[in-house]
Amino acid sequence: MTSFLLWCFVRTRRGKILDLIEKLESLQEKLDYDSYKKALKISKIATVCAFLVICLQPFVLALRYFLNQGEGLTCVLLEMSSDEKFKSVVTILLHEFASIYVNTSITYSVALFYTLYCYVFALCLKEEERSVSQTFCVYQKVLQIFKNIEKVLSVLIFIVLAHFLVSLFKDMIVLVNVAKSGQKEMLLSYSVDFITCGALTTIVVFSAEIIQCRANSIREFLSNFIGKPYGLNISCIKLFEDQERLKLTGWGTFTLRKPLLLTLVAWLISYGVIIFQFMST
Repeated sequence: MTSFLLWCFVRTRRGKILDLIEKLESLQEKLDYDSYKKALKISKIATVCAFLVICLQPFVLALRYFLNQGEGLTCVLLEMSSDEKFKSVVTILLHEFASIYVNTSITYSVALFYTLYCYVFALCLKEEERSVSQTFCVYQKVLQIFKNIEKVLSVLIFIVLAHFLVSLFKDMIVLVNVAKSGQKEMLLSYSVDFITCGALTTIVVFSAEIIQCRANSIREFLSNFIGKPYGLNISCIKLFEDQERLKLTGWGTFTLRKPLLLTLVAWLISYGVIIFQFMST
């Protein structure tokens, strides 16, 4: 369901997403070669990591069918006994790969796109010598890009983070149950998904945190020149109001800042304790 929703939103907003990329190109013109090369390298690493996770995770998940004697493949389309599982390795792997690809490929893609977009955006705003007028021009572009990000990507990142949170809760239930039953091979397979969702959630939040901090640094820099003869059409009240506009949210329900991670960790710990106590009774 999550993948279908994301696919629909991405299809309907494809033109606006391309416009977002074009708006960032005006800031990329002053990006130095080393920063551009670094961003390109990180994007390649992210692509390779996503590809490896999508391809290797089915192999890890399929281990439980080969290591658990007496367990058959739980697929409505394929009915296979335990005696046939070693003869049907390809079928099992294809089943797992199809399930992983459909459920995670577009989710990972949206999360990585959002992360890399924020990272490149932050590189364009790194500290360098600019005149006040140049900084003000950059600041106006930053406000416009933040506004467009909220219009186009905030609902997508809300769905992605909601999916990751549900996956973390689901995996925690399985991990606690598996740890109590002693099925170590299943512990490995579900740990991969738990770590992947947790890592992607952290990366998304940290990338959004960096760009918000740098945008606020520009706003604070301009606030030092209020009332001075630079001929800028800016006021203290406007800069104060802009502080609310320089926020990245998930569909307006939460702000993507570090405290969000602390909240999620607290939820997971509380949820894990409740599950453990419930299963112990």
